[in-house]
Amino acid sequence: MADNYIKAELGRIFKTIAKWKGFKIQAWHIGDDHIHLVVDIPPKYSVSYIMSVIKGKSSSWIKKKTKKLPKGSLWAKGYFVSTVGVDEMTIKNYVRHQEHHQINIPKLPL
Repeated sequence: MADNYIKAELGRIFKTIAKWKGFKIQAWHIGDDHIHLVVDIPPKYSVSYIMSVIKGKSSSWIKKKTKKLPKGSLWAKGYFVSTVGVDEMTIKNYVRHQEHHQINIPKLPL
């Protein structure tokens, strides 16, 4: 299970990045092994640029704050993006209540 301090710190970092770059986080969920974000991105930025900033800055800032994380990349290389239209409220609610949608799948010991 991810550390609550790390989750709270990631939330603070995401808010800081959003304010700095001028985009708005509409909904989010920081889980133990993945994160969902619903963001409004200004037209002057591409999705790939915003994802690069979010992943790059949050990784370096969180690693400076805590020694609990292993060396190497914090985030996976890829990400999933979809545009939102008619179903925006449904998606925001899904993200906000993500813990209710999780299925407890046993993890393999590594």
